[in-house]
Amino acid sequence: MIGKYAKWLIFASDVTAVWLAYWLAFQLRFDFRLPSEEYTHFLGTLPLVLAFRLAAFYYFGLYRGVWRYASMDDLASIFKAVITSQLLIMAVILFFWHGGFPRAVLVAAPVLTVFFIGGIRFAIRATREMRYKENTRGPTQVLIYGAGDLGESVLRGMKRDKLHKYNVACFLDDDETLWHHRIHGTPILGGRKMLCKAITRYLIDEVVIAVNHSRGPLIKELMALCVEGACKVQFRTVPTLEEHLSHKKGGFAVRNLEFSDLLPRKRINLDMKATAGVLTGKTVLVTGAGGTIGAELCRQILRYEPGRLVMLDNHNTAMFYIEKELVEAGHGALLRPLVGDVCDEALLENLFTTHAPQVVFHAAAHKHVPLMETNPQEAVKNNTLGTYALAEAAVRHHAERFLFISTDKAVRPSSVMGATKRLGEMVVRAFAGVNGTRFMSVRFGNVLGSSGSVVKIFQEQIQAGGPLTVTHPEATRYFMTVEESIQLILQACALGRGGEIFVLNMGTPVKVAELAKNLIVLNGLEPGKDIEICFTGMRPGEKMYEELFRDGDVRKNTGHEDIFMALPEESDMEILKEQMSELRLLTEIPDTAPLIDTIRRLIPTYTGQRVERAGVKD
Repeated sequence: MIGKYAKWLIFASDVTAVWLAYWLAFQLRFDFRLPSEEYTHFLGTLPLVLAFRLAAFYYFGLYRGVWRYASMDDLASIFKAVITSQLLIMAVILFFWHGGFPRAVLVAAPVLTVFFIGGIRFAIRATREMRYKENTRGPTQVLIYGAGDLGESVLRGMKRDKLHKYNVACFLDDDETLWHHRIHGTPILGGRKMLCKAITRYLIDEVVIAVNHSRGPLIKELMALCVEGACKVQFRTVPTLEEHLSHKKGGFAVRNLEFSDLLPRKRINLDMKATAGVLTGKTVLVTGAGGTIGAELCRQILRYEPGRLVMLDNHNTAMFYIEKELVEAGHGALLRPLVGDVCDEALLENLFTTHAPQVVFHAAAHKHVPLMETNPQEAVKNNTLGTYALAEAAVRHHAERFLFISTDKAVRPSSVMGATKRLGEMVVRAFAGVNGTRFMSVRFGNVLGSSGSVVKIFQEQIQAGGPLTVTHPEATRYFMTVEESIQLILQACALGRGGEIFVLNMGTPVKVAELAKNLIVLNGLEPGKDIEICFTGMRPGEKMYEELFRDGDVRKNTGHEDIFMALPEESDMEILKEQMSELRLLTEIPDTAPLIDTIRRLIPTYTGQRVERAGVKD
């Protein structure tokens, strides 16, 4: 009801304000002892003042504004209306009142009018904001960890935020020379030991990590301090200066922490010239191009301006999306997307005849360990026989390089998936140097963000309220980001001379249980209180600890600090052909026991569970 008559209420208050300002101007002029003749002047000119003032208010739009959002522009309109109306009032009064009219009133009245009219408008806004603050939360209270250039940039960005979503309460930094100083008025309280005190004192909602180097250990220690001090806070971060420059993004946008931020990573040094020499102007084939590894391979290969990029995948939806992305990025003329299976020998022959790829990256694989335990035939077909068929086609058509993407699970394999990948390494070793093609393999562990990765599963479980399911408290895994894994794969391809197994530097292995706790804290929750962690026991085929080298691998230095090299024992091609023929026949029968027995014979270090034959225990 009030909203319906709001403009009339404003109009009535303006009439009152103009009258009061004019009356007060007379009273102030005569020290509140107004003579009778001056009272006559007041009454005689009041209708004139009201008419001119209200007409000017209407003309300058004072009744069209929404006053709960009053601004400096509205104050400027009030000034214009009062000045314009005052000039007209003075002209009329000085023309008709030749003498005796108090000139001081003509000066005081407009000043008082601006004060009263503006006061009414901004009082409406102030009242609205007070009601808003009572019903909503204020700006997010932020603590910035890192008082260097990056932290200062974050502070400036937050101060420029027009929505005032953030209030930076304080800084923390390990550099003692900065303590008790200020950056743009914001205090630097101390080092990391002050974290919980600062969170409690300033009611901090978010801690923004703004350091360029050694983030992983720092973030983990800060989270541990919060857990120890029972401080519930959201951790966020910003791109490092190097990331900012490489991606050429404007500003330092605050983002949520990701598990990759906890990894103790340093910048990877790449020999761009050597990699470009392998890829630039060449026809490159990527199998499994729709998967996490394959898709990122395609993205990074295109940076080196290949002559053509042939993409093969049997998942047509995944292929659709990666092709769409790369076409939209302007690479459409270079792409040759093909839907098909690496086990299809006719398809491979047609592919190599038509496109003649010079460099082959073989990323297609069945990778899910528990699933492959119950489908060993398909694991062997895809991971081993598919690799053999692709390698044969590459040799037959004189490809220059062939890189097979393997896994740390191929080392002393305990799973069918790891065993079939080890067999793939053996295939690649046997083909090394045939017809001049350089064959090599690359081993690495879990890739963050890949489909079905434990980090994605944990995030889904956190969103569902838990619990997080971990197989065993002591289970450890190696982790890499997909971007750095592909960079090292391309570097290894340039280093390869034939027959090597390259092992990427995975850093320090991480306990899966610790990973789960860190992800809970990253989401602003408390492990064991907000989200439970449940231990389910080891699944078939899973290992407690992952390894990067086998006992029989001869290790050599590559000259690159993040890439190691192993030279496995020689493989005989004729024996390999017999082995592949035997495996092919065994994949076509329903009983899996003979196939598992053959895998165990070919890989003596295989420790997978024994399979019961049809009605007979092995």
